[in-house]
Amino acid sequence: MTRRWLEATLPATPDTLDKLTARLVGEGFESFEVIDPREFDRARPVWEIWDEDLPGRNACAVKIYLPPGDREGMGKLQSLCPELTVRERDEEDWANAWKQHYRPTPVGSRLLIQPAWLPAENPEGRAVFLNNPGMSFGTGLHVSTRLCLEILDGMDASGKRILDIGCGSGILGLCALSLGAARAVGVDIDPLAAETARENALLNGLESAYTSFAGDLLSDEGIPGIGTDYDVVFTNIIADVILPLTPLVPAYLAPGGVWIVSGVIEHRYNEVRDAAEAAGFTLLDREFRDGWTAAVFTK
Repeated sequence: MTRRWLEATLPATPDTLDKLTARLVGEGFESFEVIDPREFDRARPVWEIWDEDLPGRNACAVKIYLPPGDREGMGKLQSLCPELTVRERDEEDWANAWKQHYRPTPVGSRLLIQPAWLPAENPEGRAVFLNNPGMSFGTGLHVSTRLCLEILDGMDASGKRILDIGCGSGILGLCALSLGAARAVGVDIDPLAAETARENALLNGLESAYTSFAGDLLSDEGIPGIGTDYDVVFTNIIADVILPLTPLVPAYLAPGGVWIVSGVIEHRYNEVRDAAEAAGFTLLDREFRDGWTAAVFTK
């Protein structure tokens, strides 16, 4: 049965985009699609067309999907952004829109993000992650995700246990498995994302080594079954979610494990670094690119 959604589009500019996403998180919206034409331009070498449904080159937007009848959620969005537009979409329509311009994307020296609906071409013999992002927005094209993947690409993942907090399509954990990790677990506040991650695990033949959970580590006070002693924890979200999670992360890490943080805009990096150091972490490395930051910490 096809699920129908209300697609709310909140317009923004490059200067207001980060503030808008922070306000959305503050209102309890933690699953949304950020549309930034600067990212489209950077990805053009691997894209073949420009989708007419996307905003203009100087326009940014945030898209949020709500079930029909969610008056409370829609009321919050209208109060945050009276200029929003709303239309009905179904999941299949959304996925097909992505398929118009999503192309194979090499990352680092060893990874290839391959759309599941396209013929595989892999002359370099890279580790392939077949991706069908559905509505979970985990395409791997956003710079924050690419930074995480490049850090992963430079690591020896062999035999490691991976936890991905805010897993989206499961891309980070599943790519780690494709590079030799032994086990990966994904957690996302959005049940649809957790479901998509499970489907991608099956698509890649990694279902025996991958598990995903839907839940909120903050409000749920832990999610039974996640476990501990992970060698690598990913948190590719935004600063306003990373900061309250920071004191909780050490409980999930094995001795000598690393915490890879991304999704942080540059001017908030110091906040995240200071919070990590207050929780007992030591900075190992950091990367800045196009206004975004990724950092690697150890405990």
